[in-house]
Amino acid sequence: MTEIARQPVAGLLTIDVEDWYYLSGCRLSGHGTPRPEILARQLDRLLGLVTRHACRATFFCLGDSLVNAPQLLRRIADAGHEVATHGWSHQPIRRIGLAAFREDPLRSLSWLQDVIRRPVLGYRAPAFSVPGEWLDGFYDICFEAGLRYDSSIFPVRGRRYGIADAPLGPHMVRQEGERRLVKLPLSAITWLGRRWPVTGGGYWRIMSARLIRAAVTRVNREGRPMVTYLHPHEFDSERLSGIVAAGVSVRSLRHSCQQNLGRGSMYGKLDGLLAAGRFGTVEGYLRDAGLL
Repeated sequence: MTEIARQPVAGLLTIDVEDWYYLSGCRLSGHGTPRPEILARQLDRLLGLVTRHACRATFFCLGDSLVNAPQLLRRIADAGHEVATHGWSHQPIRRIGLAAFREDPLRSLSWLQDVIRRPVLGYRAPAFSVPGEWLDGFYDICFEAGLRYDSSIFPVRGRRYGIADAPLGPHMVRQEGERRLVKLPLSAITWLGRRWPVTGGGYWRIMSARLIRAAVTRVNREGRPMVTYLHPHEFDSERLSGIVAAGVSVRSLRHSCQQNLGRGSMYGKLDGLLAAGRFGTVEGYLRDAGLL
């Protein structure tokens, strides 16, 4: 693997576009109802914030969350943002296996590119669900699919995901002629002999704005851009409801509490972060590094 040291921006703003209500329904009750009107509300608020800061982001779009609302995908592309793929379904790769996974990015790439009429270069696996022992086969599939980068690895030891000994910085993992596949891990820092996740999602909901800014500074000092991952539902102006997603149950109530914890602070945290430093797209970062 070849390390990439260039750091032209403070961070790369990446968004996983998923229908929270549909996925929560599937997870909690085995059946979800698509809520494109709610996803549209969430996206509008997030896009408005990013546009106000003249920022461009990379949106990893999930096929089955957008297939019935292609206008949302066009809205992202028409605003000048990069569209990447989050796959078609949200089935963890470790659960379905590499053989079944092989068709998933191809299906999503075909649909996304047909809608936006431009190449899609990047992929992120659902729930960062690539086991370390499958990486070679996984990268082979991504490279064969024509992808130019992957952002599926969280280099930490987590309960549900993570590869604790993975390199922290961007690396080139495949090359054939002029075509390359770059691995772009999510950001983590080493502290007290252990790696800690410091980027996006539930981590930013419980981290203070001051701690987030310190993490960005630390990652930048180590020569890396902060690679974020956020979701439209974290910017919803209304409270998320597991009961609406999956009916009344203890699991639904617990899910609502977990998902709403600290969520109201996310808009202000991202607003302050974008005001303090320049964030950009993965495509722009790799082009600046001469890898596209």
